[in-house]
Amino acid sequence: MRVSYVELFIHCKKVFRACGIPYGCADDGAEVVTWSEFIGLNGMQVLLDEIPNINPPGMESIHLLQEEKGLYRFDGRRQSAIILGKLMADFALGMSETKRTVRVYMQNTTRSRLLAQPAHYIASRGKGCLVNYKTREGKPMWILSTPEIAFPFFAEGDAAEQIMEQNLTADLGQYETASMTSDGFWLVCTSETTWITSCIRKLRQAAENRTMQLTESVHLKATFEKTYLQGAKIDMHHWNELDQIGRETLVKASGNA
Repeated sequence: MRVSYVELFIHCKKVFRACGIPYGCADDGAEVVTWSEFIGLNGMQVLLDEIPNINPPGMESIHLLQEEKGLYRFDGRRQSAIILGKLMADFALGMSETKRTVRVYMQNTTRSRLLAQPAHYIASRGKGCLVNYKTREGKPMWILSTPEIAFPFFAEGDAAEQIMEQNLTADLGQYETASMTSDGFWLVCTSETTWITSCIRKLRQAAENRTMQLTESVHLKATFEKTYLQGAKIDMHHWNELDQIGRETLVKASGNA
């Protein structure tokens, strides 16, 4: 079965509304999942995995723990990063109106490759973005995005981590990634877009001689363009599972109609 972008978006939005997520955040979550599915990042599967972490109380209790030397630390209260990634992207963009670089660390949340969508969103607003987290296997994951490239760029593994740490500046959060835990993500929004482009070039060069897992922007772009035209071929089991959850938003008709 193939579905259009709009069809999948509406399908996913019902799921977030059924979980009690407010309309604006439900729209954001549905956009993250749909966009990720259309570029081949298994957005529907991640959504199903993270359903237990999507709940209204988690939204109400998210708060800023502290701001220190330009780093904003938030407690996600175990809310899904599908929602918090976009929320932090909006926060960082807002703060970037008066700051050249904004660094955000969100702890006590999930993390997945779906954090590429907030990075893409920041790049679409003319800023560069870095996202860093540890995978379930403990491997460092870096997502880089700039207005100059169409889609985000992924670099995974210790070799990628070493290169990024060597090239980070103090303003961009040098050494902060060394204290990264497995239950959070780190996001940078910056006007230094040429620096991010330079890092992507260095990662590509290093990958020629070292073991490093890269996902190229052009690959994601080609996948999105093909899928957008033809519709996304979705897993019917996943579709039906989400449909059952989304049906909880339906209101039974009264017998007085």
